[in-house]
Amino acid sequence: MAAKDLKVALGLLTARPVAGDAALAARVLDQVRGDWASRPRTSLGRLYEAVRERWQASGDVAFLLEPDLKSSRGGLRDAEALGAAALATPIAGPAVDDPAFIAAHGALLAVRVALHASTGRRNDTLLRENQADVAARLEVADRSELTRFVAGAGRRIAWAAGDTWERIGSSLAGPGRRGGRDLAVEPDIVLRDGEMAIEASASPAPDDSLPFRVAAAAARAGVPVARDALRRLALQPPAPSTTVRWTDSARHGLVSLLGCGPVAVRHMETLDAIGVLAHYLPEWDAVRNRPQRDAYHTFTVDRHLLEAAARAAPLVRSVHRPDLLLVGALLHDVGKGGKEDHTVAGVRMVEGIARRMGFDEADVETLCLLVRDHLLLAETATRRDLEDPATVATVADRVEEVERLELLAALTEADALATGPTAWSSWKADLVADLVSRTRRRLAGAVSEPPRELPTPELRRLMARRRLQVVPDRGAITVVAPDHPGFLAVVAGTFTLHRIGVRSALATSEDGMAADVFHVDAGRDAFPDWARLERDLAVALEDPSMLRARMADRFRSVRSGRRAPIAGTDVIIDNGATPRATVVEVRTDDGPGVLYRLALLLSDAGLDIRSAKAETLGHEVVDTFYVRTAPDGGKLDDPTAVEELRAAIVAGANPE
Repeated sequence: MAAKDLKVALGLLTARPVAGDAALAARVLDQVRGDWASRPRTSLGRLYEAVRERWQASGDVAFLLEPDLKSSRGGLRDAEALGAAALATPIAGPAVDDPAFIAAHGALLAVRVALHASTGRRNDTLLRENQADVAARLEVADRSELTRFVAGAGRRIAWAAGDTWERIGSSLAGPGRRGGRDLAVEPDIVLRDGEMAIEASASPAPDDSLPFRVAAAAARAGVPVARDALRRLALQPPAPSTTVRWTDSARHGLVSLLGCGPVAVRHMETLDAIGVLAHYLPEWDAVRNRPQRDAYHTFTVDRHLLEAAARAAPLVRSVHRPDLLLVGALLHDVGKGGKEDHTVAGVRMVEGIARRMGFDEADVETLCLLVRDHLLLAETATRRDLEDPATVATVADRVEEVERLELLAALTEADALATGPTAWSSWKADLVADLVSRTRRRLAGAVSEPPRELPTPELRRLMARRRLQVVPDRGAITVVAPDHPGFLAVVAGTFTLHRIGVRSALATSEDGMAADVFHVDAGRDAFPDWARLERDLAVALEDPSMLRARMADRFRSVRSGRRAPIAGTDVIIDNGATPRATVVEVRTDDGPGVLYRLALLLSDAGLDIRSAKAETLGHEVVDTFYVRTAPDGGKLDDPTAVEELRAAIVAGANPE
């Protein structure tokens, strides 16, 4: 059975006699372990194939909001697999004997035991609803600290597993990749037996660039850093300091490593795992294994920073200063380690870090700008009217120079790609590119383009028919109908019932007719029956109360099955963003018909919506509206009215 079934083999490798004939049990177990160890190539090949399949299917303990403590990467099965590997090859021995690995394994076992005790059943997935009780049982401060505790243990096991299996794979590849004389790579660094090693005379004490240089050399060659080299680096790091200035060689070494792209991530994590990275960046301790506050982000803060730098590497040719892009990507969220606004804290921290790295004052200022404004382009492009000259003027005044605009554009893309699968789309990329193009022209001294005249001749042609029309055109849907109070809300609600997600909307009216152009999600295979959609719109415009009832029923049915806690609603009402309108920005929980409810609230408040944008951030949405007061087309500038609107939105955005 053990020869045919890997699960049986793994079970017997760690089995122990409990009852019955102890001598018989010992003979069986000794035979299984002997067979396993006597055929290392077969045993390790079977085991590694199973490990890779599990990694692809189960995600990472460190980065899942609800990790499987047993099967996810960095979980208990990885520890079990390394123990089995150690019986077949001495290559795995250092990993399983490492005190940090043993402590991480014990930590996950403790969490699993507490989870079983909390739920009273066998369950290896740490669900959010159980995390507070598990934290209390382990005497951990709170759920957030438990998440960080689990992430730290999972990261350590995952790093040990990845490093060990890479070395085993190199060994199994045969003598073609191993053996022979040392090959000099660069000063003090050689390729030895398929690994990157450092010369016996080299030391990071006088040469602070050595850790980054050997890691970069390994990344470029696609090999691991030799364990002896890692041991020496860990034993001889320079003293951690927030005042000691780096040499130019150390800064260039870090940039060279980051420039290797995605392969650099595991080497940076190796430097972190052996305690070297924090000697150069003591600020890293505050973000290590720190969970993000929402499901929008895939990774912990520190891993997100490494992924952002990796995503920035392919974009270096689009900027004049690749080094500033890579370092800016690595540090853009370094302020997330405390309770202060992370951009404010980050700017202060990066100012010191950049000077310590040896950047001149102009570069320090640029890096601080990248940290301060790393969200500027994405948030402006998705939440503000790009046709409004005031929008472009605001961005141009912030960045001041084309070179900084280029850096910010590349960082915006890298940051989004490193955030998660929903953070960067062709829709967002096009909006950011449009904003960057407009800002570049303004910085070059070009006259701003006047706002597009509405209604356009094509819209006027449709409006002249004096009837309801639905006109689909690729990723846009134009709805024309006799003007109606709450027109955008009715259309948005009907779209929701037809499962059409709205990205943005532009509204105009003339001579008693309304025309709204909606940019919608184009990812669906097919849009609905257009004739039926038009009929439903006609009914809803004739009697909006029926639509309200249907939307209320749908909201209640979805709300009843929701487990995640409600985060609440934040409202920003800005009269200074543009002279054309009042900007109302609402951040609230995602759910059915959020755009509909918000548009209805604004309509009920007597406001005319001129344009709207909707952005989804994991379990939250940010909807932005340009509104005018319906009677006179002015801004909502009465303080009492502003506060009444804010209170109405908070109360009605996500009602119980």
